[in-house]
Amino acid sequence: MLTRELMGMALLGLAWITAVLVALDALVDARAMLKRLADWKTSLVQGTVVAPELAVHEVEQRVKQLDGDEPGLVFFDRKHVSTVTGGAVTVGGEQLEVSGARDAEVWIDAATRMAAAACSSPASFDSLTTSAQGAGGGLRTVRTSLRSGATVWLSGTRSGAKFEAKLVSGFDPRTWAKGRLLGITGLIALDLTWVAAGTVVALWPPVFGIVSIAGALVLLGHFLGMTALAMAIREKSRTPAVAFLRGSWHRSTAESTTLAPVAER
Repeated sequence: MLTRELMGMALLGLAWITAVLVALDALVDARAMLKRLADWKTSLVQGTVVAPELAVHEVEQRVKQLDGDEPGLVFFDRKHVSTVTGGAVTVGGEQLEVSGARDAEVWIDAATRMAAAACSSPASFDSLTTSAQGAGGGLRTVRTSLRSGATVWLSGTRSGAKFEAKLVSGFDPRTWAKGRLLGITGLIALDLTWVAAGTVVALWPPVFGIVSIAGALVLLGHFLGMTALAMAIREKSRTPAVAFLRGSWHRSTAESTTLAPVAER
């Protein structure tokens, strides 16, 4: 027979199991960030692109029509492709010939990717609406690039005047990694503090008194909310090479837009 004491202990145990699993999962992401930061201490260089186009980032998206009174489109990411086309980059007064490693990543800031994905005209909206009318929806590719004159950060292996890049970024990747590391650390601290505080309050005498029941509600809130929060932090920790773009367009936005065609970087 399930007693209140047994149910209370089960809830307490479940809360701690959830807390430990969330913390361990977050530590995996934290270790990955720390490894990147350690690698960049010796491998990261900053330069200026000389080549017409050094690197390209593409997001292929599925396009589907939104249900509702106002015509609209919604986009789902299918795949992310980083391509280092290669070429000359000036680094500290020297010119290096950059090529891409097999698993090279291209990082372009979120604002640029979102601008490239935005609706530029009613004609663009109509064209994608037509392609989305099939049973499986349509496809589109959002393309951004790093071109001549752009400031870039490169990580990889240098051999004389040649540089094999594992990372080509349009912004300082260390700033991104440190920000994500701070978010992960905050998640772990919140996770353990939340469940510890809930445990103390839940066990406050008399057990199953008003204070104790309030503690149980705190633990229930942890169980329901922490997993969702951890998933959001993990999504934010996806590198810009594979970060979700998604998005949606609406007819009213398309008709009122004053955006000029977006210039790729």
